[in-house]
Amino acid sequence: MVDREHLHGHVSAIFSAIDRNKDGILSYSDLRLGFNELGFKIADEDLKGMMLEVDQDGDGAINFSEMLTIMIRMHKQTRESQNLLKVFEVMDKDGNKRISKSELKKALKLYCNKKVSNDEMDRIMQEVDFDNDGYISFVEFANCVHLFK
Repeated sequence: MVDREHLHGHVSAIFSAIDRNKDGILSYSDLRLGFNELGFKIADEDLKGMMLEVDQDGDGAINFSEMLTIMIRMHKQTRESQNLLKVFEVMDKDGNKRISKSELKKALKLYCNKKVSNDEMDRIMQEVDFDNDGYISFVEFANCVHLFK
């Protein structure tokens, strides 16, 4: 869990750096420019969506409290991504950065207690292996992890 004071201080520093005119609110362009300068890679549509979700007062801009919400969500997403990567690495027994059909089958049996037939494995691979290379990359895994729960 993140220490509240540490997080508040961190977000305050980011907010101040992005709020160039010091008016206490951040427009979309402020956030876009600021996040780019700070090295956050966020797609335009994702940033606009985030702003819409957290803009509690509906003014089209982000105040400090709303920025705190954005940063908490970003932190949570990063942590979830790191956890997914750990699971992926456990399943990737040979360490080649991709999961084969046999590695997936073994993992489903061992970790999910699911015995899967070869036909079922073929269907799963068809659904998950978007580039049809016979393996599941981390991106494919992250996009389809809900199928394995």
